[in-house]
Amino acid sequence: MSRSRSSATVLAFAAFLGSACAPTHASPASAVSRARSAVCAPGAHELLETRALDAVASGLSNGDSLHSALGRLPARPEFATSMHLVGVVDDRGIATAVAGHFCRDLQDRRLREIGVARTGHELFIVVIAPLDVPAPGSDSAVAREVLARVNAARAAGRRCGSTSFAPARPLVLASRLSAVAREHSIDMAPTAGIDHRGRDGSSPSERVSRSGYVAQMVGENVAGGVPTAAEVVAGWLDSPGHCANIMEPRFTEMGLGFVVVPASRLQIYWTQLFALPAHAATTSRAL
Repeated sequence: MSRSRSSATVLAFAAFLGSACAPTHASPASAVSRARSAVCAPGAHELLETRALDAVASGLSNGDSLHSALGRLPARPEFATSMHLVGVVDDRGIATAVAGHFCRDLQDRRLREIGVARTGHELFIVVIAPLDVPAPGSDSAVAREVLARVNAARAAGRRCGSTSFAPARPLVLASRLSAVAREHSIDMAPTAGIDHRGRDGSSPSERVSRSGYVAQMVGENVAGGVPTAAEVVAGWLDSPGHCANIMEPRFTEMGLGFVVVPASRLQIYWTQLFALPAHAATTSRAL
């Protein structure tokens, strides 16, 4: 499961908007930010102008598409939008144009950063929502959140595609499974491939076995580009196969490992492992 929300809205505003103030190029980024917080998304945080996004805006001024220009960033944003203003020469005019024509693009409160490039009477603006991934050192907290959401689904019972699952007992976290899961997430990052087979050809069961964990049955869910525990669990529950792994009543243990690699295309990679240990007293079935 992967997600990409890098989309573009590239519009042109060709009319000159007069102003009682003398023309100034003091801070187009601040003008956009003020229009957004005052009109488009009242109370929204101020947008931060960055050199990296100024370079993206410069790419737009040179004729690049937004998708191509975003390639200048070290990491792809979760969402991006761009604006093209023509003949607007001062900050008041910029704010008026933005409030009148681009509010829809700026209502998303996740938008946090802005870049600007001016060429003659043309102004190119790009605004992004960086992918808001878990903070370093939050692995345990994120794993506990995923476990809580999984156990809530198991407690309620669920329909996964055409198969109905009755309520199931809660899973417990297994540190060894989490370590194996994290290693697989690391393994997926260099190629941005969301796959159950490792780059060495290994299967989930083989990776679990060589860690020293002896299991009767193993299941695995993987995902990429999904920034939060809530979203990744929701995505898995919406997919019949992933959902079936979560609801499988014979599983008793879960491991969760993710890795954030900003330079990689999907930036964040998730692996969730399920297992029934060999010592558990139940009927064996291979997945």
